[in-house]
Amino acid sequence: MQAIQKTLNGVKDPASDEEWFKTLSSAHSLARLSGAKSPWETADLALLVQTKWAGSSQCNLKALSGVCQVSEARLRLQARVAKFFTPEKRFTQLSFSHHVSAMRGDPERAEYWLQQAWEKKWNSKQLRLAIAGDGDPKKFSWLRCGTFWYFSHCDPRFGMEYPGRIPGQIPANIIHYYTDPGDLVVDPMAGSGTTVDAASLLERRCLAYDLFPARPEIKLNDVLSGLPKECNGAKLIFLDPPYGSIAKGFYENHPSCLSRMDQNTFLKALVKIAAYCLEMLDPNGYLAILVQNVHSWTDDTVVQVIQHFTQNRWELTRRIQVPLSNQHISSSVMKWARENRQMVNLDRDLLVFKINLSRL
Repeated sequence: MQAIQKTLNGVKDPASDEEWFKTLSSAHSLARLSGAKSPWETADLALLVQTKWAGSSQCNLKALSGVCQVSEARLRLQARVAKFFTPEKRFTQLSFSHHVSAMRGDPERAEYWLQQAWEKKWNSKQLRLAIAGDGDPKKFSWLRCGTFWYFSHCDPRFGMEYPGRIPGQIPANIIHYYTDPGDLVVDPMAGSGTTVDAASLLERRCLAYDLFPARPEIKLNDVLSGLPKECNGAKLIFLDPPYGSIAKGFYENHPSCLSRMDQNTFLKALVKIAAYCLEMLDPNGYLAILVQNVHSWTDDTVVQVIQHFTQNRWELTRRIQVPLSNQHISSSVMKWARENRQMVNLDRDLLVFKINLSRL
């Protein structure tokens, strides 16, 4: 960039069109030959043009656009980024796109978000998603007003990469609708701590447990043996049992792993867990369980769970559709479905129960 600045600084003001284009071409060639033709180089060049020839009808970003083969609108954005992030403020470990994303949020928190992106290894898209939810929960793009919740990605603010990780937008929505700030939320199958992060963001207390705690906030506990007494009075208990191969390499060798059970044993285990939840739940609280098929792409496990729970002192208050994407279907399953004229069941439902007080 120093070579480009030196070349451009030598242009007399105002410069003729011919001299302007000649100088720009020379500067652009220098950048290309030196291997410095990067977004930052173009951004610094655009900022220099804006600063040196402000108001010029000849020496402007439109002319630079023709030389650099970058749209004028893009150059304006790059100039803004270069002005905002002076060289000493730039995170050289992160891409230019990261800086663009950070600047679109609260300018005073731009450096904070870049630090978060670096520590959590977010790509620029994940950084944009994180910034989008900064501040008032009502502004969150993940908030759903109906009973169909489809999320194509996992919000990076909730949880971390983990087998069977669900979009954190799911527990965030259920926490938003069924609890108030300060209420206690319990997740007995916490995995990577998705519910922990959602509860924290929404100012709820959270107790989380797992067979293999992945974070300090998650405590060791086998839910098939009960829930700790500290869970007493919970306003919401969220269950996301492991299903099928998602537990491979993590829980599959543990005797309490639900994903290794056959259908009937699995359902009995859920009823047993629900009984433990009944002991700890506030009388006006809710039990939410995420249910999908266990062993067959054509079964309807959701209906079976509803039947078992309603026979055991629970009342279904809401059934929310949270479908899986077709990315969950392997090529072999798709081939089988076509050959056998079978529709693959991608249903995944979030069932919300409350205690049936009339049956206590």
